[in-house]
Amino acid sequence: EVVGVTGDGTNDGPALRAGDVGLSMGLSGTEVAKEASDIVIMDDRFASIVKAVMWGRCVFDNIRKFLQFQLTVNVVALVL
Repeated sequence: EVVGVTGDGTNDGPALRAGDVGLSMGLSGTEVAKEASDIVIMDDRFASIVKAVMWGRCVFDNIRKFLQFQLTVNVVALVL
């Protein structure tokens, strides 16, 4: 399982480091939270997190499909 942690304050720093993915708020977040996190959300909206996760999953699926296609084509080319 992957754990994502969000935070914007100084006290959230250890939790942001401990999570698999740390997300901090860019507008209202402290510098400690921004440095401890992996991703800084520039507009401070949780809807942006949802959009980023959906986009990331789409990119991952497309890479997986591309690699499957390439492997299939290359195996067929070797057999012929």
